[in-house]
Amino acid sequence: MDGKALVKKFDSMNSYAIGNWKNLWQECADWAMPTNDNINRVRYEGMEKSPQRMIDTCIEANYNFAAGFYSHMFPPNSVWAKYRHPNPMLMADESVAYYFEQVSRIVHQLLIGSNFAQEEFQALLCMGAFGTNCLTLEEDEKDIIRFRNHIIDNVRIEENNLGAVDTIAREFKLTPRQAIQQYGVEALKAAGLEQIEQEAQDYKHKKYTFIQFIMPRASYDKSSKKSINKPFASYHINRERGTVVQEGGFDYNPYKVARFTKGNDEVYGRSPMSMVLGTARRTNVIYRSMVLAAEQRANSQWLVPDDDSVTNISNRAGAIIKWRATNPNGKPERLPPCGDSGLAFEMYQVHEKQIKQMFFNHLFRPLEDYRNMTATEVNERMTTDMMTLAPFVSRYLNEHVNPMMEHLFYIAQKKNLLPEIPAALQEDPSYEIDYVGRLSMATKSFETMGAINTLRVFGELSQMDPNMQASLQNVQPDKLFREIWYANSSSMNALKDPSELEAERAAQMEMMQQQQMINAAPKIADAAQKVSGAVDPTSIVNQVEQGDIDLGQ
Repeated sequence: MDGKALVKKFDSMNSYAIGNWKNLWQECADWAMPTNDNINRVRYEGMEKSPQRMIDTCIEANYNFAAGFYSHMFPPNSVWAKYRHPNPMLMADESVAYYFEQVSRIVHQLLIGSNFAQEEFQALLCMGAFGTNCLTLEEDEKDIIRFRNHIIDNVRIEENNLGAVDTIAREFKLTPRQAIQQYGVEALKAAGLEQIEQEAQDYKHKKYTFIQFIMPRASYDKSSKKSINKPFASYHINRERGTVVQEGGFDYNPYKVARFTKGNDEVYGRSPMSMVLGTARRTNVIYRSMVLAAEQRANSQWLVPDDDSVTNISNRAGAIIKWRATNPNGKPERLPPCGDSGLAFEMYQVHEKQIKQMFFNHLFRPLEDYRNMTATEVNERMTTDMMTLAPFVSRYLNEHVNPMMEHLFYIAQKKNLLPEIPAALQEDPSYEIDYVGRLSMATKSFETMGAINTLRVFGELSQMDPNMQASLQNVQPDKLFREIWYANSSSMNALKDPSELEAERAAQMEMMQQQQMINAAPKIADAAQKVSGAVDPTSIVNQVEQGDIDLGQ
């Protein structure tokens, strides 16, 4: 691939973002993520941020959104992603259930031992502010896997015919020393950067601009292990020279790009912050009015005559203000404050609530709204409210989390970290990923509620018409139990084998029958004695009466 052609392609992708998108991202960053507000303005390290923003509501709302979504979607103290076979009956096999249980725990330990938590949290902050986030997943010699979040300002994306992001270009800068560490001296010299080695030795802080392209290859050799024959091509280009510094490839796209929501014919996502920009601007104006009103009440203006009869006007405690006593109308006085600060405060609270609701803060802090309710009612309302996030959760799983978990499975398999595949999976080793975080469970709760509500309805109808009770015979209890257990992401490894369960039930039935016979023995003995007047000494009835057989056994 020609390096200059790739630079031209990046400029074409960049022209789509320059203008409206970058202006939108800049304003969203000013309100909700000021640490990354150098999108279309020049910012140097350590510079003071613009004082135009007076409220921190958007920053707080975005932080609560990222923290709440992370804790509900990726709880760190539990295995929140479970690999399993799509066939529930196959998952009933103990060896299959144990295999996927081990796989889930191994992948979870990989995430815990990496920098996933901090980088995913940063990615969620970008999602709330910009509506598009980009997280990379690459192999690491020390920690096996390594994550890195990239601000959308430096990332350009393209969709395929299905609307999925499959082409990513990222522009970044490296010092000579960093460039040598990443690409090596020989690769840089071959790309026309012969001077870079000397610049690194001279500790020059000059930075070179590079562009990385990730795109699907039209054709590749599946049997080849060379990086240039992988499904996704990777090109590193030096912008100044227009030359390819490094060419490689990946079996899985290392860039996981997700969008919050999309507009018509738009590639980049729209964020919660972009939807409340008007509200944020009004809230800032209202807050400024509140500050002015408070200042006027605390330190209102002075009214003095214009004949210089008043001197030494001061607001200091104990200050002496002189005025000409011969002019009784010339005494200085304070002007009463005007305006309704209470009304301004009410308007501020209304706008603040709108902003926080747009960031779904009320879903992650439910006890602030659900007071004087039972625990059951609170849980039911929380589950229902969380359904409002279902569209975003579904998109985020599809665009971001699922590709990441499939990539992690591939890396763990490549590193020989996974257990041996059981014989039952040899013919069909496919898998699916089930998520057990609170958000995922809320979006899946209605999957099992259908069967439960149906049983409840027929249970109530059977009280009015006993014939309705017969309708429940259509349900196979064991099968329904396993389906609900499976749908709620419970461990199939904890369930008994069906054949083992049948054997236990048969043994229990036999014991119950024996117990019934023993319990009926005294009645039989009494009836026999009344008929014949005597009991056979060798019969079981006589043994029970004599205490030779213990009824408690």
